[in-house]
Amino acid sequence: MRNAQAASPAVATDAPSTVVLVLGESVNRDNMSLYGYARPTTPELIALSAEERARLLTLRHAWSTQATTVASLAGLFSFGERDEDDPAGDTQHLLALARGAGYKVWWISNHDDVAVDQQHAQLADAVEMINRQPGRSSGSLDGELLDEVEQALAAPTPRKLVVVHLLGAHPHYRLRMPPGEHPFDASGDAVDAAMTRDGRATWVREFRQDYDAAILYHDRIVAETLRMTRRHLPAGGRAAWMFLSDHGQEVGHTLDHAGHSPGTASGYRIPALLWRSDVAFDAPAAARPFRADWAGWTLADLMRLRWTGMRDERNVLHVAYAWEPPALPVKGIVFER
Repeated sequence: MRNAQAASPAVATDAPSTVVLVLGESVNRDNMSLYGYARPTTPELIALSAEERARLLTLRHAWSTQATTVASLAGLFSFGERDEDDPAGDTQHLLALARGAGYKVWWISNHDDVAVDQQHAQLADAVEMINRQPGRSSGSLDGELLDEVEQALAAPTPRKLVVVHLLGAHPHYRLRMPPGEHPFDASGDAVDAAMTRDGRATWVREFRQDYDAAILYHDRIVAETLRMTRRHLPAGGRAAWMFLSDHGQEVGHTLDHAGHSPGTASGYRIPALLWRSDVAFDAPAAARPFRADWAGWTLADLMRLRWTGMRDERNVLHVAYAWEPPALPVKGIVFER
């Protein structure tokens, strides 16, 4: 908080402001029909995109710079200035800047991780953890935190930042959806046929079915957070919403593997969506490559947040945006795809 105070953060508007940041988990954009995937995994986000038109921006070339949660969030909230094990030093933290500028910050999570709690959640004014079972065996569903999100959005606070941390499509995939909700089970569709032609093992194709079903459930939850944000548009003010995943997932995209994947591009290919109530987005922004460790600069823009040390060239929405490809441990990545 001391670093934030020294930077003199302020909000460039007196109007009420509500901003929601939704953090997915292990979501590869290649498995979202919103991004052109053959299975209908994101019908609700597609419907919202049609409704909102230029107010909802889908960044087509979004990348994580890390293949694990703790490392990814360390970069995101520090504006790309620190790794997970680095001391804070003189770096800034997005939540501290938001609070310093007068935002009340909520952290609402279905992801039990001590490091995430200590590095980020503890900086919030209000913390709601609905899942206290760490590891992959937790069956806590993301839908269970929607009531907490609704309560935060309904709070009579003129400036609010609500961070929603989902379990998303984290392994084990079958635990990320309600029992019985698996429309792709034993699928013999075009996706399965293509994986068979590519020589993928049966067990990998089955994991892909589970993963895609998890993405379908995740679509419902993410879409509902946007609908909630719209419903709670502050009187005389504005609202904004951002969704991205911490990292991607390899599920038979390039090899027989299902899970986190620091060695393949699939481990870093993520979705990123932006919405705001007041001003339409410029269409060309959708084609700009985007990196998750710079997401804080864009979220600050949505919050109308300014402070000493701003770097507009890292904000994908700014006219001065200047892309710099991250150094990933994968050969041959084309970031504009």
